[in-house]
Amino acid sequence: MIKAIIFDLGGVLFTNGSTKFVEYLNKKSHLDKEDIHKLLFGELGNSYRLGTISKEDFWETLINKLNLKESAETLEDEWINGYELISETKDLIDELSKKYKVYFLSDNAKERVERLNKKHNFTDWFEDGVFSHEVGVKKPDLKIYKMALRKTGVAAQKAIFIDDLPENLPPAAKLGMTTILFTSPEDLRKNLSELEVI
Repeated sequence: MIKAIIFDLGGVLFTNGSTKFVEYLNKKSHLDKEDIHKLLFGELGNSYRLGTISKEDFWETLINKLNLKESAETLEDEWINGYELISETKDLIDELSKKYKVYFLSDNAKERVERLNKKHNFTDWFEDGVFSHEVGVKKPDLKIYKMALRKTGVAAQKAIFIDDLPENLPPAAKLGMTTILFTSPEDLRKNLSELEVI
């Protein structure tokens, strides 16, 4: 019997702002999207999400590597504003939280979390959760899933993990969690209904 549901945030509760930001940087820098993607999701971006480099170091490196004219503030606004609330997912979270413990598990940078939370107060919609920048580990490292499970206080077999990236699901499944690949709120509702969760 399911007792806890763990949600990824970017791409599930919020639209994928990083994808939009890659498009923006592509227009501004005329660099290949793949090269930009490698910066945002490679060593530089990962270090920022893990909290091992400062916001200032992240933006300085990105601006230099892409030869950008925009300020760090302008770029940060552009990136964070690309994350828009998916209201149907929010409705599902509200519905589920009446019956289950609902948590989040997110690879995220401190500033993005603070700005989005100031705008939406989204952390209040969950019982608790784990951010990569707070624990120094990110998905798909098994350790971060174990941390999230510990927060729920339930056995893995009684938890569901939802993420929009296929590569983030196997570690949760390995621990014994039921996993759902998020493609849309409608499909998520259908998946949860098939599992007799809603």
